[in-house]
Amino acid sequence: MTGTPEDWAIDSNEALQLTLFPPAGENPLTFHPDYTYPIFGDTESIYGYKDLKINLSFAAWDMSIFLKVSWKQKLEVPEVEDIAGILEEYLPEGSILALAHGVLIL
Repeated sequence: MTGTPEDWAIDSNEALQLTLFPPAGENPLTFHPDYTYPIFGDTESIYGYKDLKINLSFAAWDMSIFLKVSWKQKLEVPEVEDIAGILEEYLPEGSILALAHGVLIL
């Protein structure tokens, strides 16, 4: 590991981007949540990634869920959180249509 542990922590509010896709012809609504502590803990930080981006998108017409998790570097240690696994705990079972970053596409 190069750098300090703080170099490998990212603010979960900044990393998570939510997008709501409306019916055709309208612009999507994209925003970062104000709070993520119920999902990522009181510190609202995620450890083990550099340049982590979590895109969680919902289609308005049927509430299909698309998840894309990407990063430039990831530590390969047990303390690194499984982002997709954490988010799947809060979403309906079988609701994620796509999980990206070369991990899994359903």
